[in-house]
Amino acid sequence: MILAFRENVEGVLLACAELMQNKDCELVSAKDRDALKKKMDFTGISDVKQLGFRATVDTSKLVRHIFGSQRPRMFQRDPDVEGYISLVLRHHSCRPIELVHFMASCEGNVGLLYSGKTRIGKKYYNYMRDVSRSYHRLCMFARPYSVNGVLSVKVDSPHHIGDMFCRWLARKNPDLPVAVIERDVAWIGNGRYVGLEHYTNVPASLAGSLKFTSATDEIDDLWDMYYDSQAIHKRRNKIHAKQLQPKASASMSKMSERDRYKVERGIANCTLDNFAPGSEV
Repeated sequence: MILAFRENVEGVLLACAELMQNKDCELVSAKDRDALKKKMDFTGISDVKQLGFRATVDTSKLVRHIFGSQRPRMFQRDPDVEGYISLVLRHHSCRPIELVHFMASCEGNVGLLYSGKTRIGKKYYNYMRDVSRSYHRLCMFARPYSVNGVLSVKVDSPHHIGDMFCRWLARKNPDLPVAVIERDVAWIGNGRYVGLEHYTNVPASLAGSLKFTSATDEIDDLWDMYYDSQAIHKRRNKIHAKQLQPKASASMSKMSERDRYKVERGIANCTLDNFAPGSEV
């Protein structure tokens, strides 16, 4: 029997449950129905059992069915099984079919996902940690800028985390539409302000045509002024600053690039007086 599963949390769990019952299953994965149809047409496969492409199921019940109620983790901040799968699938090197085989081989022992006792288990645990670190680094160092009133930012990550960052940025700015541009896709948050769905995606080429009139384009200049006014030269710790603003963060946005430059070269003289009415920015 051939199982075709969707490359998401639900699809992986359904495929894992089926594989544990029938070890002789052959697996095929696809991101959506269109991608699956192309694979089936190319290979000539017609009779497959599709998993995760239709109605949504309760993933927490699937987790309990496969792993029981165990919740051991290597570290306290490690995600649950659903979060683990979601992060691993976002890694640029993830192979969903291999992931399903690994999870089925755990035979209900959820601790093997986190312990790293096997070579493949250690690989996928490190994938999960890599994606998690990339996401948190993006939240720390990406600096959005205003384009026609839309809070926009380009993300340059090898992993597929643009939609995660968009949701985080939209929650932090509930009164503004946000656009996170990831390669050729623009993830839109708070889309109701620009006539779109709350969370959606559009081609990156269309992101610049979105407009929202209640915001200004002075965010970058205001941040520079605030950054400079809070710095105390006598307390400058260049080594510590490099740790908090690493060189890798400079490529995340123009603003983070300027922040990194200040870490290396220092800042211009600026005081709180610059915020006074009538002062020049």
